[in-house]
Formats: sequence, C-alpha cells, structure tokens
Amino acid sequence: MNPGPSAFVLAEPASQPPADVWSNLDMAAITDALTGSGVWAPADQQLALKQLVKQAAADGHSLHVVVLDQSYPKFTAYRDIATHLQSEVGGTVLVFGPSGSGTASDEFSRVQLEDASNDVSKGATASQAAAQMYHKAVDPNVNWNGVTIGLIVLVVIGAVIARWRMKRRRTTAEPAAVGQNGDVSGPATAEGDEDPDGRRPAGTD
Repeated sequence: MNPGPSAFVLAEPASQPPADVWSNLDMAAITDALTGSGVWAPADQQLALKQLVKQAAADGHSLHVVVLDQSYPKFTAYRDIATHLQSEVGGTVLVFGPSGSGTASDEFSRVQLEDASNDVSKGATASQAAAQMYHKAVDPNVNWNGVTIGLIVLVVIGAVIARWRMKRRRTTAEPAAVGQNGDVSGPATAEGDEDPDGRRPAGTD
C-alpha cells in the first residue's frame, strides 16, 4: 500500500522591522525632534546632549542623539532604529537604550563608529556615552605608515648632517696642521740642521 501524499506546512515569513520591533515608538515624532533640536531624550539629559549637538555643528558635523527607555530582545534593534532615523535626518545618529546602543552615519565609517562604541566607559550615562563616542569618532586617526616613513627620513637626515659635520671638522683641522708644520709631508729642515739620517746638508762645513 502506497503512503498518501505528504503535507508540508510553510512557516509564515517573519515580520520585518519596524512593524513589530518599533511598534511602540513614534518614529515621526522622534524624526521631528531630531530635525529641530537634534535630540530625543528624557528631560534631565536634554541639556547636555543639546550642547554636544551644538559642539558637533561647530565642528562641521550633523549629530543626532536618541535616548530610549525601551529594551528590545533583538540585539541589533538600536542599530536598526538608528539606520532608519539616519535615512530621514542624515548626518550621524546615536541611539541609546537600556539594553544597548546603535549608530548610523554618512559622516563616519562603520569601523569608526564601532571603535567609538567599544571605548565607552562602563557605567556611563547616555549623555556621557554620546560625548565619548563623538569625540572618539572625530579624533584624527594616526597614520602609522606615515609616522614610520617620517622617522626613517629623520634618521637619514640626521646621519647625513652628522657625516657633513665630521667632514667639515676634518677639513678645518688639516690647514691648521699645515700652518704648524710648514708642510703636509713633515717638518721642514732648517739650514744647518742635519738630515734625519745624521748627515749634514751638502755645501755646509
């Protein structure tokens, strides 16, 4: 007896954010706040964050900071929120929440943002973390190849200068020796003096 046809149940595709992950956020209101002041945060943190946003603007950067009180099970939720908001307001968006943080920017690379996030002090408040991340991101990166080449050039220049000074001292010392001895080949034989081998000069008694 042949078995009957097998039935397969297809799982329903998972909903994409922000349908479920961000359903408790008023993204339109957050976007409006970021467009106006650059900050969406509790009242007690707004002053410090707005000052940071103004400092960034003076530095030529468009910074936006969001502080949420919602936790999300998905560890990338804050980054997804930051990416969505950044597409609306541009610049750099930092999002902080009880269970993590997220960043998105068209001014700084993902590597710069990740490095900045990793350097945040443990236990820092959202305003402190935002300041630390921003300053880390804008710090100029050290070009170690350039530093190495520069050091090599300095060593070569130093060696050339030292060799030139040594040669100059040697050249200066030689005329002084000639002036003292009368001749580079050795001391001159005065009239009436004997030759080095003990003979008197010819024509002398």
